[in-house]
Amino acid sequence: MAEIRSPRLLMEECRRYTAQLSELRMLLEERLHAARAELARTRDPYDVASSVVARPSAARVRQARLDVAAIEAALERMDRGLYGTCTRCEAFLPLDRLRLAPHVQQCAACAGEARMTA
Repeated sequence: MAEIRSPRLLMEECRRYTAQLSELRMLLEERLHAARAELARTRDPYDVASSVVARPSAARVRQARLDVAAIEAALERMDRGLYGTCTRCEAFLPLDRLRLAPHVQQCAACAGEARMTA
């Protein structure tokens, strides 16, 4: 049977979740800005600090594009109210996982990550 909570407790919980979402949105926006800057650097091979032409590797360009796309997708999921759940099993993603990598869209099990035991 579902637990019945007071409206005051529900409002406190709502405020806490709203604050957490705001924190995660800021993290996503900061990382999007950094990822877009990295992508711009990979498109402009000239190093402004020196006269040396630096050719970015294809892997670096590809990773920069993937980072931008993943972060934009996470922001879109947030706008649609789907952020924080696994795209495969729909389980809630732990807040600690989202703080480390706010763009992740799958739980550790669905992403195939092995848990290390001490």
